[in-house]
Amino acid sequence: MTKKNTAKPQQVDGVLIIGGGYAGLHAAAAVQHAGIPVTVVDRTGRHDYVTRLAAVAGGTGTLDDASSPVRSFVDRVIEGTVAKVQDGSATLEDGRILQAEAVIVTAGSSSSRPPIEGIGNAHALRSAEDAIKLRSLIAGANSLVIIGGGATGVQLAGAVAIAHPSICVHLIEGSARLLGAMPPELGAGAQRILTGRNVNVYLGSNVDEITESGAVRKGGLLEGIVVWAGGSEALGQQFGLPAAENGRILLDPTLRVEGYKRTFAAGDTALHRRIDGEPLPMSAQIAVRAGAAAGQNAVRLLKGEEPESVDLRQLGWVLDLGGRRGLAQVGSLNLSQGGVDLIPPLLHEVIDLMGLIETGGFTALRFASSSAKSLIPFRLPEWPFGQTATRCS
Repeated sequence: MTKKNTAKPQQVDGVLIIGGGYAGLHAAAAVQHAGIPVTVVDRTGRHDYVTRLAAVAGGTGTLDDASSPVRSFVDRVIEGTVAKVQDGSATLEDGRILQAEAVIVTAGSSSSRPPIEGIGNAHALRSAEDAIKLRSLIAGANSLVIIGGGATGVQLAGAVAIAHPSICVHLIEGSARLLGAMPPELGAGAQRILTGRNVNVYLGSNVDEITESGAVRKGGLLEGIVVWAGGSEALGQQFGLPAAENGRILLDPTLRVEGYKRTFAAGDTALHRRIDGEPLPMSAQIAVRAGAAAGQNAVRLLKGEEPESVDLRQLGWVLDLGGRRGLAQVGSLNLSQGGVDLIPPLLHEVIDLMGLIETGGFTALRFASSSAKSLIPFRLPEWPFGQTATRCS
């Protein structure tokens, strides 16, 4: 028989936000800008800079780049894990019940775990904790096997090849090209940069088994530390909210959870759609814009106004592959060819700086990445262009 929770609900002023990621901090900024109190519940109490994690793990970033305290952006933070969400309230694993005038769920996503034999032997790269652990392992390794040629896998391969040129890097992708969710030109540009750094890229290749020694594919065993970068899973279903089969929370056009009046959701945990109904990808860009929109609609709700429909769209892609090289597609502008691939890393850092200012004001620039800080006095970081990764078999 299930024990009934008899804990007395604790009233939280203003808006309660579940998760201190990109969507959560931008939602909080929108609410605080309106002068309304906000409380963030987060498992670790730290904001992970997901777009920097590959650089941190790979060695081109620093440990300080991985995360910063949520409390630096929001006055009231509760460290805890939410087990259930009801309309206008959240129940924590320790039994506490928090009630608020509005709730915004921005719990993010976790690394997917496909049915590959030995998947437990692979390391994930989804959190600052993951990145810091991998950074140490990679620094002492002879070879690295990355499974998944999406943004995380490509950026990690690029960073390791720059920071640790003696390490043999293998990148395995099951489809016919890298960066399959992005325009083909970006995939081709990524392959050009990575192969130029002696990264071994295997396209149309699947992994049959992961052992303590490496990854087994049709061509045999690739030895090395294995990192699974093959996808993410939303965390919406764990809260008891209506969700699609992939775990992403179902929303109405105002970003309210379907069937709920005072509960919104945004970011990776939510199923965001374009105007034509097509699902939008999980990305930091969508999380930022959706989080801000959810926060603005929560403010409208508290003021007695009707929340507005939200028009979300992926405006482009910007990737930093380390060593002052990267890829970008912004509208019709493509920056993936040799010569112009110097621009995307700068664009990546400018976006990072803008995000910090939007969520924490200019004082938040103290949390800028190590490479972004070099832009403030308009100096570029020095990288050993003469070094390339070891050619390995």
